[in-house]
Amino acid sequence: MSFLVRFLMLFMPLLRWPLRAWINTHASPSDLDEIALATDKPVCYVLPVGSVMDWLALEVTCAEHGLPRPYLAGNAMPRLNRAVVLALPVGRSRARSELHRIVSRGLHDKSFDVQMVPVSVFWGRNPVKETSLFRILFADSERTGRLRKLLIVLANGRNTLVHFGQPLDYRAFLDEQAAPATLVRKLVRVLRVHFRRQRAATLGPPLSRRSQLINSLLADPDVQHSLEETARRENTTLSVARSRARDYANEIAADYSNIAIGFMLRVLTWLWNRIYDGVDVRHLQRLRATTHDRREVIYLPSHRSHMDYLLVSYILYQEGLALPQIAAGVNLNFWPVGALLRRCGAFYLRRSFKGDRLYTAVFRAYVDVLIQRGQPMKFYPEGGRSRTGRLLAPQTGMLSMAVTSALGGNGAPTAIVPVYIGYDRVMEVNKYFDELRGTRPKKGESMGDLVRGSTKVLKHKYGRAFVSFGQPIDLQEYADAHLPDWRAQMADLDVDTRPKWLQEFVGKLSNRVMEGINATATLNATGLASLILLGSPQKAVAEDEMVHTLELLAELARVSPYSPDASAPSETDGRAMLAEAEPTMRLIRVPHAWGDVLTVESRQGVLLTYGRNNVMHLFALPSLIANFFAHFEQRNRKTLLADAVELYPLLASELFLRWPADQAQAALEQAIDGMLASGLLVAGERGRLRRPEAGTREFAALVSLSRIMREALERYAMTVMLLSHHLDTGRIIERGRFERQCQLMAERMAILSGRNSPEFFDLRLFRNYLQTLVRIGLLHPQGNRMHIDESLRNVAEHALRLLGSDLRQSIAHLTSLPHLEDAQPSAAAVQRE
Repeated sequence: MSFLVRFLMLFMPLLRWPLRAWINTHASPSDLDEIALATDKPVCYVLPVGSVMDWLALEVTCAEHGLPRPYLAGNAMPRLNRAVVLALPVGRSRARSELHRIVSRGLHDKSFDVQMVPVSVFWGRNPVKETSLFRILFADSERTGRLRKLLIVLANGRNTLVHFGQPLDYRAFLDEQAAPATLVRKLVRVLRVHFRRQRAATLGPPLSRRSQLINSLLADPDVQHSLEETARRENTTLSVARSRARDYANEIAADYSNIAIGFMLRVLTWLWNRIYDGVDVRHLQRLRATTHDRREVIYLPSHRSHMDYLLVSYILYQEGLALPQIAAGVNLNFWPVGALLRRCGAFYLRRSFKGDRLYTAVFRAYVDVLIQRGQPMKFYPEGGRSRTGRLLAPQTGMLSMAVTSALGGNGAPTAIVPVYIGYDRVMEVNKYFDELRGTRPKKGESMGDLVRGSTKVLKHKYGRAFVSFGQPIDLQEYADAHLPDWRAQMADLDVDTRPKWLQEFVGKLSNRVMEGINATATLNATGLASLILLGSPQKAVAEDEMVHTLELLAELARVSPYSPDASAPSETDGRAMLAEAEPTMRLIRVPHAWGDVLTVESRQGVLLTYGRNNVMHLFALPSLIANFFAHFEQRNRKTLLADAVELYPLLASELFLRWPADQAQAALEQAIDGMLASGLLVAGERGRLRRPEAGTREFAALVSLSRIMREALERYAMTVMLLSHHLDTGRIIERGRFERQCQLMAERMAILSGRNSPEFFDLRLFRNYLQTLVRIGLLHPQGNRMHIDESLRNVAEHALRLLGSDLRQSIAHLTSLPHLEDAQPSAAAVQRE
């Protein structure tokens, strides 16, 4: 063996160029501008170990991306025209003297500066399994012999990741009071911590064989207790119960396969290029810092398409971050898709755990294993895909399990990352429309549906996809702020119960996650144009008006952003934005001598509501303010703010707006200032605000802006007017019956107004309104009945001021209909529920 190694090292110079040709590298981050290398400072690359192969991979990557070429340091110092590479020292190695020389130079020459860039090289990136023979022979590891390293390169060289860390602040690191040897030791410690964390962030924890994992689940104390309870309750043997638990574990557990991941990577790269015009990814640098600093990361994305399962994992893999295990509905576990997704990290869960304590115990044990090992995971807080484009009310079961696992036991440092996913056009939107109309029942997925759907999907382009990683929530810090005694409470928690304090805590956290998703939304040209077009009475807009309104609303989004993480269009030219949105929206141009008119077919107009609903919350506050000027030329700023603050809780609960009620006034003030800066409002005398002159493009934009929240305000006005009507007939209402009355009234209004929008009479929205009215004290629950507070009359009057006389008359007429209580929702509405 030693003879072979010496033979290979003798001919290494001859092997250099063939090896360089064989190595295929991928750089992380994909946008190397993130590392912000200065052009006026020399560069010193630092590798975790001395390896000629790692140096070759670095050399290939630098050549591909135009970075300074790395030369072996030797006795040379880094210069502007000559970058060097060195490795962390081991013992009294040559690398230690090289590092000592660079540190000493900085201590003696105050003008000397260098950018020290830590570089990690990963060969293969497979989430290897413990005790695997493949790991022993070919899987990458931190320290290997030369022969094994050559075998690793030959086996995995086509899939090599080269990760560049942020440069160390060399001058700030130096301490004139310390000796060079002390500084070298300190620098080595800092770099070793960085490399260790980077390796964990890229590869994740080592995985056990699936059989070992399943055996560990069955040995879990809670599962053992559940096995005994099941055997006693069902009067069966322990072996029968254990066999069922093993079947559950096999149904749930993922089974990583490097081959499957490599296959899916190639398929997805082809697929994204085939159906999308690109994937816009935001806030990766912050996410990278989070994965580097936290042991456990839980991704909680919005759920709008089956493509969500693949898109986030694809991005994380491409960006050199560890693949998460993904909670997928058991409806996707059909041949052959289920097995393929399982090998790419999917684990399956049933829609409901009720009535099966053994399944619940096995699933909870699986979640415990993932979190305690620091395995990244991903699940959808909404539970299922949104059929309307709005965020659904969160389902808290899975989050509750994750919280109890992370806060209990060892209390692993955990970051929850909200993720916004949006599309110019969702490929399932036609199916969603039919389901909402009640013309197509929901049904489970199958291979036949997949094949038929794929043939249709591949024939079309769907614009761009948008993924934005929100502000991470440090779970332990959040618990300290909202549940100060959580350590004692978690220690005494019975896993088979969900006490009220835990439900309330998880409920607040889930709402915080939904607000975080919306706070990082991306405003795209298609969504913005849909907002404008769908707000017009007949879904028709003159081209010039569309162009001007696009420019003004995009400027408003930049001047007064919804949140620091929300992304406004970078394009400032309205015609360019229209050109981008037109093919995806499938606009119809009606030629006219005075300029083209843009419109859409009736069904397409309904389909566009999905994209509109993705981003309408970004304009919720400006739209609310604009509605106060729909029927009045001027308003007093102070009075306007008081009325808007009163309406804010209803919009906040429907759209998961990010400001708590006590911050609503400040947020509305900021929105007004943004509208003033954009010319959508004009400041008058004595604290008055007025709308722009009629006929100006600013006036047209203000009208368009007001229509964004018009439907929500109409629904709200219906609800409070119906409640006000019940004040005259008795102050007690039965909750379920009243919800049906609201739904019927909205359905009737939709028919009378010609509004072809099934979501307008969505029963869940009215349920949400009632919950909010309870929270702000206008309704008082009494079992399944509710008592109406007298102060609701004033709220109803304020709500009606925002509506035109025709709508006020329609609502007043509908609330006075006889036998209102005996009415039943339409068949289509019942089908949707």
